[in-house]
Amino acid sequence: MSVYQMAVELGKKLSTTPEYARVQETQQAVRENQEARALVKDFQDLQKAYNRMQMMGHQLTKENLEKLAQLEKRASAHPLVKDYLDAQNAFYEVVNMVNLKIQEGLTGRSFSEEAEPEEHGGCSCSANDSGTCGSCSGC
Repeated sequence: MSVYQMAVELGKKLSTTPEYARVQETQQAVRENQEARALVKDFQDLQKAYNRMQMMGHQLTKENLEKLAQLEKRASAHPLVKDYLDAQNAFYEVVNMVNLKIQEGLTGRSFSEEAEPEEHGGCSCSANDSGTCGSCSGC
């Protein structure tokens, strides 16, 4: 079996986890609720606009960051959005732990399962100026 086939199998296995099922369930609940859907869309649209600005070499202002933080706070205050974000975070923890296991295979070094995933290359939304993750849509 090639490494690419193993990656596909890994993806299939991840899709059977309770954490992934919860992401799917909460994502559907957000889609079905107009208010929650609009809050998420507004936040993601602004986040994408700011990411494009940064890719073009523009520096985000304090006002930009505050506006993004306000939208994020407003969206995450909605119970359905909060459930969705919590589910995403739980699934990211699973994916980060899988990544640690892959790193163990590559390096031969064992990483502690109690260690924070960010310490070993996992998602670290607080690592950038906006406090949001540029590689996903709202950890």
